[in-house]
Amino acid sequence: MRIFFIINILFCFQVGFSQNLSVARNYYEQGKLEKALVSYQELYAKNKANSQVIIGLAKTYRQLEEYNKAVELLKTSFKNNKTRLEFLLELGVTHNINKNTEKANAVFDDVIEYTKKTPNRASYIARMFQSYNLLKPSIECFRIAMDSNSVLNYDLEIGRMYGELGEYYEMFDSYLEYMLNKPAYMVNIKRRLDEFITDDPENEANIIFRKTLLRKNQTKPDILYNELLSWMFSQQKQFKKSFLQEKAIYAKTEDGIPQITNLAMNAKENGDYDTAKDALNFVITKSEQENYTINAHVQLQRLLIEQSNKKQYADINKNYESLINNYGKSRKTLNLLLDYAHFLGFKQDQKKQAENFLKPLLKERFSKIEKAKIEILLADILILNNKFNQALIYYTRAKKKIKNHPLSQEASFKIAKASYYKGDFDWAKTQLNVLKASTTQLIANDAMQLALVIEDNTQEDSTFTALKLYAKAELYTFQEQPEKAMDVYTKLTRDYKGNSIEDDALFKQAKLYLTSNKTEEAITCFQKIINFFPNSLLADDTYFELGNLYTSQGNVDKAKDNFEQIIFNHADSIYYVEARKTYRKLRGDHLIN
Repeated sequence: MRIFFIINILFCFQVGFSQNLSVARNYYEQGKLEKALVSYQELYAKNKANSQVIIGLAKTYRQLEEYNKAVELLKTSFKNNKTRLEFLLELGVTHNINKNTEKANAVFDDVIEYTKKTPNRASYIARMFQSYNLLKPSIECFRIAMDSNSVLNYDLEIGRMYGELGEYYEMFDSYLEYMLNKPAYMVNIKRRLDEFITDDPENEANIIFRKTLLRKNQTKPDILYNELLSWMFSQQKQFKKSFLQEKAIYAKTEDGIPQITNLAMNAKENGDYDTAKDALNFVITKSEQENYTINAHVQLQRLLIEQSNKKQYADINKNYESLINNYGKSRKTLNLLLDYAHFLGFKQDQKKQAENFLKPLLKERFSKIEKAKIEILLADILILNNKFNQALIYYTRAKKKIKNHPLSQEASFKIAKASYYKGDFDWAKTQLNVLKASTTQLIANDAMQLALVIEDNTQEDSTFTALKLYAKAELYTFQEQPEKAMDVYTKLTRDYKGNSIEDDALFKQAKLYLTSNKTEEAITCFQKIINFFPNSLLADDTYFELGNLYTSQGNVDKAKDNFEQIIFNHADSIYYVEARKTYRKLRGDHLIN
């Protein structure tokens, strides 16, 4: 009974102490320093050994600029218990805040020396240093912890701190050591490296990173260094150098075909067609997996089409026929088959042949999703031939086959677009209003924009004359007849000045100019929208296009001006995040991903 009574008293004492400590902390955090001081002093009077009370009281003294009292308290406390290195560290911090740098550094040196003798608390002390932004002593303590226990690895924290200090060599060394021990963390480390590595090969961090990788690869070769060199060269848009690293990796491991395919796609997107071709041909030659080989052929054919003129189409057609004969018609070759049908219909104007090629595929053993892809393309080709009603049948079949799939949303949008092309604006708008809530953001945005075009241009014009012309121009663009589309847009901007359709026509005209690399003409069209239609729903799209155009031309000031318009005046734009990121990059900020 007596023991129970004593335990109960101790419990009540502990609860009371914890509550009083919490009160003192709250006063301190709220800036009520006089009340915090009284509370901490009362607690200290009852318990002169509690580290939380001692440090809390010392911090309160510091905030009240009573540095001597803080120093005396911490000295006495450490003298009484030399295992509590946090008292010594707080003493150094107190000297530092009191601008007594020499004394502070001497105390910090003592902390590190004591830490070497009791390395089991090194990581705790390291984090205390880090919390005060004392990065160099923090790094030393983390290293002491690692030296004393091989299981511990703080290279990630150390690398981050070296980055904050601007010491790139040490930062990269730490990150690379961490990756060597934990290769699975490479993606996360790359995100950190992205803060420093830019697309400029002459950037200081890029140069140091390259030297570090080459030095390490010479002294102790590892595939990791080749992978990171490849990644860095890709960041710098030096795809040929990246490809050399990928080939070196393949030579050592006979692995890496997916990475080389990705490199080819990246090179293609950035206009390095030669490296893209070389990489795809490498995959075709080296890959032992048929699906990779077929995909490489598909991508190579697309690249050839993009670079070719009509005189070269016959050779591309032979390539397709040869590939289909070689690999057959199956699920593995579906993309190849669809691309060939698209090539026949859209590029060679062989619409009937494309139809005849696709229809038998619907009888083959493809999945519902695969058959839906075939039906959507078949409908697209029927639109080329102005067979809208037949196209609607195939779009609808595809939509019903794969409900609740993103491809179903695409089919629904194409149904609305086909109705729009044929002038059935009311039905098109009904479909588009449903698609505004699409889970596919791009389709939802396109649906909203087209619905607004229809709404804006059916209210004042009961005959829909301008809208019919605009829809006709869009149809010509879809049918890959840009000259006819441009003629119609020119007519709209000439004959319907001030009409609500004019800004839409100018925007589409600008986009057509861009496809034929007529940049200045495109800029003129975009600028007309800004000048004459400042409240246009296309304003944010226009600023974004202009920002990207000026960026590509190296006109940083004009690019920034346009991105600023989105940041400050169009915060709800879908381009807001990308505009802000590009703007900060142009301004020279380090971006944290």
